[in-house]
Amino acid sequence: MIIGAATVVVIIGSWVLTYFLLKNDLHNRGTFGDMFGSINALFSGLALAGIIFTILLQRMELGYQRNELRETRQEFIIQNKTLKTQRFENTFFNLLGLHHQIIEGIDYDTQIVKKDGTEGMPRGIMQKRDYEIVTIKGRDVFKNKFESLIQILSQSKSDLNVEYLKFYSTAQTDLGHYFRNLYRIIKFVNEAEFFSREELDIPINPTKYEDRIKHEVYNFSERYKYTSMIRAQLSDYELLWLFYNCLSDNGIEKFKPLIEKYTIFKNLPKDKVHDPQLIDLYEQRAFEKT
Repeated sequence: MIIGAATVVVIIGSWVLTYFLLKNDLHNRGTFGDMFGSINALFSGLALAGIIFTILLQRMELGYQRNELRETRQEFIIQNKTLKTQRFENTFFNLLGLHHQIIEGIDYDTQIVKKDGTEGMPRGIMQKRDYEIVTIKGRDVFKNKFESLIQILSQSKSDLNVEYLKFYSTAQTDLGHYFRNLYRIIKFVNEAEFFSREELDIPINPTKYEDRIKHEVYNFSERYKYTSMIRAQLSDYELLWLFYNCLSDNGIEKFKPLIEKYTIFKNLPKDKVHDPQLIDLYEQRAFEKT
């Protein structure tokens, strides 16, 4: 501010001094003015250089702003991804918790013979034995019911779908809820988008093959991680029930493709399948160990 004020004073003082010194001599005033022509050109050049320098500074400033905007955008993408993952996991683990509650709520009553010491006695006496009602709960239901199912399927020569659905109708109240919720969880994971095209820098209309499959590959990797968690929660007999259920009208259209896609039968005890040929009805991917 001091330099600016001093400059203004010097300029005005010089003008006033020049005006009074050359007031009555127009010829000398013109000559005197011409002396400053080169200086005027110099200052004009300096002014032009100043404008160019200002433009360069503005360009650099705009570059810094673009970098800041790019970094801010990247931070926003990371924050958005974190929030999206948190929302997904909250829903996912709530559904998984509900699934365990459904399993714990499954039960049914069955009759067993009391151990009354009649073993080895004459048949007439054994027929007088008492029976008691026992409640089977949770995952034990799958084991108990599956043993009955396999016995029926092994002896029957009818269509697998018909015999399964007939037996399934006797346990539909509990198992129906179980299968519907399990399907909903896997479907929820299958439809989740963990990486957007923007996050992966993929064009809206990709032309390269790598760009076209990149979005699906990255998302499948994350989806597989969560379906692996689901698979780890399933017991052997749950997997066996799921195996037969997805060969019936209940799951062959919508559920079976998801089972194959995410290798849900990776830990399936194949030796408990009553007919090994049924395994070939699934794509081999359903049983892969990778």
